[in-house]
Parts: sequence; C-alpha cells; structure tokens
Amino acid sequence: MDTLYRTLIEGLWARFRSLALALHRQDRLETARDFAGWLETLPGDEAQIADIALSLTLRALHVATEPVNFRILQLLHQETSVPFSALMADTGLSRIPLHERINVLMQAGLAVQELESDDVRASQLTGGVVELAGILQEGLRKAIAERLPEIL
Repeated sequence: MDTLYRTLIEGLWARFRSLALALHRQDRLETARDFAGWLETLPGDEAQIADIALSLTLRALHVATEPVNFRILQLLHQETSVPFSALMADTGLSRIPLHERINVLMQAGLAVQELESDDVRASQLTGGVVELAGILQEGLRKAIAERLPEIL
C-alpha cells in the first residue's frame, strides 16, 4: 500500500506541478497583473494548499470513476501506448466523443496524448488509480462473498 500511496501522490504532484508552472508562466506576462507573484505566495498559505490538494484529488477520482473513462484507464495501464483507433474500437466511441474523453482525462492528469503519433498513454497517476480501484473491488468482493449469508 505504501507504493500505491507514493504512486498516487507522485501522479497528483505531477498534475499540480504542470498547472502551477503553466499559471506561473502566464502570470509573468506583461498583461497579467491580478495574479502576478501568486506562486511565490503559495508556500505560506496552508488553506489554499489544502484546497488545491483536495480539488485535484477529487477531480482525478471523479473523472476516473466514470465507467467508460475507467475502461480507457485500464487499457492505458495495460499497454505502453495505445493507438487512438484501438481505443475507439474498444470503447465503441467515435472519434470526437473519444477525443473529448481523452481531453478530460488529460485535464485531470490521468492520460497523455502523443502529438506525433496520436497514441494515448498512461500518466503517472493512471496506474495508481487503476490499482486502487482493484484493491477496493477485491475487498468488496470478499466482503460480499463472506457476509452475504447474513442478509439472506
């Protein structure tokens, strides 16, 4: 479980880092005045850090738990890289609906799309989320098998 925890935290950290650096670049533009210096003030703002951590965690879990999205994550977790056409075949989605789902997964830090090949691959966070769901599924499966006679 310690490895799973580290995998999840590193994946969420990677998403935060990507967002923070993009916003920091944006804040340094000449036209950006409202948030200039925001990243530099963040280390002293525990409430904002806690809010960011909760927001990114819940977003990733929310996106990942939608059944079609989770199926995509399972496929990505199994392969190094998955062609877009293979994801279309496996999910039954046409190009634009699948593209929209991949975009949502990428925004949550759960997938990466290769620009050169149009293939999709897992992010750091993908494996942890799939593994966590598997652990919870197996635990519940055992609980149901063991305790079902109690309610019959």
